[in-house]
Amino acid sequence: MADVNEENVARALNWSKWLNLISIDFSLVPKMSGLYQLRWVIDGRPQPINRANNIDDSGCLYIGKTANLYRRIKRLNHGLIQLQTKNVSYTHTAIYTYSYYGFNKKYKPEQIEIRCVEKPKEETDYWEEKLIGDYVEKYLDKPPLNINIRRL
Repeated sequence: MADVNEENVARALNWSKWLNLISIDFSLVPKMSGLYQLRWVIDGRPQPINRANNIDDSGCLYIGKTANLYRRIKRLNHGLIQLQTKNVSYTHTAIYTYSYYGFNKKYKPEQIEIRCVEKPKEETDYWEEKLIGDYVEKYLDKPPLNINIRRL
């Protein structure tokens, strides 16, 4: 896929509305492959996050891809709910990172929103790399939950 400049990215990615991850209506989530983002909000407003090079005013916590948006978002939802009951099985790397590094102390589960966009499976690698690459170029850092850690 040819490189897409910044102004064309918004047109190429027709994101869904932001939805609260804890109280999400799963009938709104497609069962197709695609991309998704998590962000931190308080009272519906994205919260700024200090990054190495600047402040991320969008509150981006994670950028990911999946072969099935419904299944992935269900796992994220389930993981956050389990964290509230302390009975956790880590069904997603972002949830493991969120819990292991104590991000749950700052980014409360009820303050996390998600949005998604359907994309053919053969395009998801490109778009995930593009979105994370653009983020790193701007902030000299990955979104907080995109850090790779080895599970014990």
